[in-house]
Amino acid sequence: MVVIIRYVVEDVRSFCHRTSSWGSVGSDKPLPEVPEPTKLQKLADYLKTTLRALGLNLFVYFFKRYYGFDLDERPKIAFHRNRGKALFRSLIHVLPFTVAMIEIIINWRGWYLGADVDGLSYFQFAAKLHEMAMQSSLAVIVFSYMRSELFSGSGLPIGAMLSGLQLTQVSYLWSMELWGIGLSTLSIRRKLGIMAMIVLAVLLASTAGPSSAVLMIPRLGYWPAGSTHIWMNITSEGLWPSNVDGSLVPASCSQAPNISNACPSSEWKSMHEFFTLSNQMIPNPYMGGFSVTPYSVQVTGRTSLRQLIIQHQYYKNMSAPYDHQAAKATSQHAAVADALSTTGSLWSMALEFSGSKFSNLRDGVQTISNSYYQPYTLASCGSDVIEGREDDRPVSFPIPPGSSPAMLSKANISMELPEMMTITYPGIDRSEILQTPGPISDYRIKWVELPQDPFNGTSIGAVILEPTKNATQRIMLCNLSAAWGSSSLNISSFPAASGTNVATSSIVDTSFNLPRARDYGQNQADSVITYDLPLFPQRLINIRESWARYLNPIDPVSNRSVLSSLMEVKLIHKNDTTSAAIMLAGLLANGLSRIGLDGQLQGDLRTVTDPVTMRPIADGAYWFAGKGDIFKVDPQQAKDWVKLRVQSAAEGYAYSISGLAPKVTITILLVYCFLTVLHLFYTTLTGISSTSWDSISEFMVLAVNSSPTEKLRNTCAGIISMNIYKLPVRVLTSRDEADEDEHLELVFGSVDEGAAKKSRISENRRYGTMLGRGWEHEAVTGRSLPCEYTPRRSRCFQDI
Repeated sequence: MVVIIRYVVEDVRSFCHRTSSWGSVGSDKPLPEVPEPTKLQKLADYLKTTLRALGLNLFVYFFKRYYGFDLDERPKIAFHRNRGKALFRSLIHVLPFTVAMIEIIINWRGWYLGADVDGLSYFQFAAKLHEMAMQSSLAVIVFSYMRSELFSGSGLPIGAMLSGLQLTQVSYLWSMELWGIGLSTLSIRRKLGIMAMIVLAVLLASTAGPSSAVLMIPRLGYWPAGSTHIWMNITSEGLWPSNVDGSLVPASCSQAPNISNACPSSEWKSMHEFFTLSNQMIPNPYMGGFSVTPYSVQVTGRTSLRQLIIQHQYYKNMSAPYDHQAAKATSQHAAVADALSTTGSLWSMALEFSGSKFSNLRDGVQTISNSYYQPYTLASCGSDVIEGREDDRPVSFPIPPGSSPAMLSKANISMELPEMMTITYPGIDRSEILQTPGPISDYRIKWVELPQDPFNGTSIGAVILEPTKNATQRIMLCNLSAAWGSSSLNISSFPAASGTNVATSSIVDTSFNLPRARDYGQNQADSVITYDLPLFPQRLINIRESWARYLNPIDPVSNRSVLSSLMEVKLIHKNDTTSAAIMLAGLLANGLSRIGLDGQLQGDLRTVTDPVTMRPIADGAYWFAGKGDIFKVDPQQAKDWVKLRVQSAAEGYAYSISGLAPKVTITILLVYCFLTVLHLFYTTLTGISSTSWDSISEFMVLAVNSSPTEKLRNTCAGIISMNIYKLPVRVLTSRDEADEDEHLELVFGSVDEGAAKKSRISENRRYGTMLGRGWEHEAVTGRSLPCEYTPRRSRCFQDI
């Protein structure tokens, strides 16, 4: 681009210097005086110029034919020096340039259209038409550049003569025609200028169409629709505690019939119903040894629907002696989801009464992406046996997958469980485990508080006693890890929606470059759980037995424990240890997500008066514009409260620069617009313009009417030599045999500069031939000649 600009500036300067003294070049005779055209003739001339520039010369032909005008070819001006005509010939740039600038502006500034756009399919056709217009515009620019070399430069390599007609062929970039330019005898500056112009034009012609389509067709996505801070009357430690014990459990949770949303075991029946249904989702003969995973159980808060996501998969590092079938789970934090749900409902109500452009939308999404945490749990279980009440051997718990060996004390590491690395814990023996209360016909669980040394990264242990009828007791030893992980929380709330809003979540970026779901409202159920100690989650949780026991209360209806009811589901293609890990990971994540549920949304709503009902409503205009917080709180009172940033978004069709594709396409169209403006600057400053030889037919006629040269010998059936494409060619004047008129010819190879200077084309002069003596040349010589036919070649040039 820099080479092109530099070349154009220098060429304008040299061209103005050369043409300042032009007269009747190549002849000692003075130019004949031509009568000044009338206003009507000028108007007709400008009209023909405009139609030719727009490719509508066919209308001129039919007009002349209809009204009986002479259709014979007349002498024509090869190039004009007239700013008016130069501007009229530049009209071909107006439409593609204007459309490109409009596309850039509306996408840069942004324009929300709504939930639906009528006639969306027609935008593709419009983009195609715009592409064709830009390609025509680029062809004009390239031909203008090449003609300037043919007219007044040191010549143009043959391979560049028709480059303006090959802009849509990417193969031209590696053709002999283009590389012949680089190997020609022209100066380095001219070669770089010509090649840079052609390469840039080919790339623009190839990418301008897709770029226009990307910017012209509205995109369905999420449009920013306001933001605000929200406050909850609870501390960060109260909402995401590092130590979890029985003091965090409401007193009502001690009695099973009074279990509420705030209790750790709340919604366990949702898990039971889900797993029961999932077993029947795909009949066993069609399973092929596989099972449905991940599981997404719908659980509730006070005002929100949440997802308890449980994932069971083989651990990626199969070479490590870990449990390769560990279970992971996570769920949105209930208190924060409720607060965000309320905020979403207020946003929807404000949207309904404000008459905002966002009123027409498909969905509204509220997102918290900073300073929000939710629980991530991991359960790994292995099986063992207790050989009677006299068995006082210590037990061993599995090491969680992903644990770094450097984190662990290797003194007690063993392979006590089959195919699994374990850590022996001497704090409890097998006989003590047999004393776990509960009927032996049910699954019983004993919680074990495992110390961080040597169980680094462990939150709590669990020993599950399987139902038995004899002295031998099968047990499952489970290691449970839990932590708070930085996440993004989304609430989907439709306008004027009532009831409960749906919450989804995903992991956000951390310093360890873990995966992130970047789209608003995207449910990443299949990849949301990442548990890779010591990298993620970031804040480990130490769980006490006094809290964990509330995960497994007795169901008053069946008079059985929660774990017994869940384990009897018998997940398809899951052994008991895997099923236990899935159930424990889900129960633990569900319970941790309900901590701090008493924390409520706080603050006075910023309102305006509804002119119809005269009631205060949320100030939607203030909210949607993102001018500030919609909630007002006392700074002193809220200094210790949890403060979260909520970003609102409306789903619909819009123009915007979000994403990489719009930014790239805007850059491409800006380059096209800049090149167009540069060409307009050149033509306006010099007033030089021409439309001669912008088609293959005209170049063919010019070549036929030129003198043969031995430099092109053996090329009538094709060209295979690079030397031909390197050959320079110019358009120079030549005298007719009668020496009364000049015509134009292609001259190949090196030409004496003195002779070439005398034979350069003059501005605003008509060129034709007297050899046929079949035309009246009153416009050229000022006198009429008799019309007689001489069987000799005629040389023809277009004047517009």
